Amino acid sequence: MSNTLLRIYPSELKMPFELRKSNTGCIELVNKTDQRVAFKVKTTNPKKYAVRPTSGIVPPGGSCGITITMQAPKEIPQDYQCKDKFLIQSVIVQEGITHKDIVPEMVSSCSTRG
Repeated sequence: MSNTLLRIYPSELKMPFELRKSNTGCIELVNKTDQRVAFKVKTTNPKKYAVRPTSGIVPPGGSCGITITMQAPKEIPQDYQCKDKFLIQSVIVQEGITHKDIVPEMVSSCSTRG
């Protein structure tokens, strides 16, 4: 799906799979508008990943870094193929709205990354 509010870099996040070792990747959200944009990050596998921050507000023309940490796997599953995905939702918000005010109903899907 096309995203007109935020640029997401990199467009695809890749992390090595290592037994008993957690790995971290970072993505950057860049606000392409002249308005404040709220975002929320979701994943298809929330027990496997720690996402920080999970939501926030990017100022006009500003950027925000997001750290995604994959929990240390204890074993390699048979026929392992990672199909985990991340969804970044965004919406333009007015001055005075804080990241604590962001609820799922406010944001619309803007991009999917896996």
